[in-house]
Amino acid sequence: MKLIVKTIEGLEKVTIDEIKEKLKVNSKKITKGVVYFESNKLKELRSVNTIYELISKFRFKNKNDLINKTKKIKFNIKNDFVVRCDREGDHKFSSLELEKDIGEVIYEQGNKVNLKSENIIYVDIIEDYCFIGRLISKDLCKREYKLRISQNTINGCLGYSLLKLANYKKNENLVDPLCKDGVILIEAGLIGGKKLFGLDNNLYHIENSNVNSKLAKVKLNLIDENLNFLEKKFKKKSVDKIITSVFVYTKNKQKSIDKIKELIRYSKPILKKNLVLLSNINLDKYKDKFILKSKIKIKIGENNFIIHILGI
Repeated sequence: MKLIVKTIEGLEKVTIDEIKEKLKVNSKKITKGVVYFESNKLKELRSVNTIYELISKFRFKNKNDLINKTKKIKFNIKNDFVVRCDREGDHKFSSLELEKDIGEVIYEQGNKVNLKSENIIYVDIIEDYCFIGRLISKDLCKREYKLRISQNTINGCLGYSLLKLANYKKNENLVDPLCKDGVILIEAGLIGGKKLFGLDNNLYHIENSNVNSKLAKVKLNLIDENLNFLEKKFKKKSVDKIITSVFVYTKNKQKSIDKIKELIRYSKPILKKNLVLLSNINLDKYKDKFILKSKIKIKIGENNFIIHILGI
């Protein structure tokens, strides 16, 4: 099968590595957030949001060009079909327009339309790229375990990707000192992690993590404490990885920056290997004596983030 997977823009390399690890095949980035590979089997991929079997791909100039190129595709459809479209970029047409127009093209080839059909012809528009395929799975980043949601949460694909970027191993001590609803720790537990510690001084967040982890059948050690508790709970150089997210907003900018500085200060003595921070701002000037190993810019929807990988 010729397959397309969609992942977080900027984290295509994580997906390429996951495909190689689990499916033993090579893959390649086609455009932002889009990875292509060929395989006769398909396993669970935790870094991807959408999977579809590719029918055709092309670039287009405008809507008429797109429709004319679609008319050249021979659709071999059993039973019935429905067209669904996702679109990124500025276009002079809507997703609904394309669903209707491409549906008519396929219908005129003698195929039966059924708006409730499970056979979804998926039209994926990314700027001037058009990918058309048979949808296999969608919205995979919305994990089933995530019943309780905290403010500034992250999705499961991003949580998994942060672990891979940190080179997290399942036998390591992992701490998320701002754990919110527990996504990073739960993703670690789902790949075999056991030494998982989450702190948060918001009892509501701790409860969210607790509920979600039970649904995921993952054991977390959750602590309702401030960041200064890190030095009380953990001995020097006893924590392998610290991975968390911290965001700065105009309304509480100084308070957020103070929390970042506090996080850096209390992480340094207990940390043995990597500190990975996800933020919506550049944290270079707050890294203190940590070494910046790499910095990755990512985009989710209209929001831009930066992943900072720091070492001792």
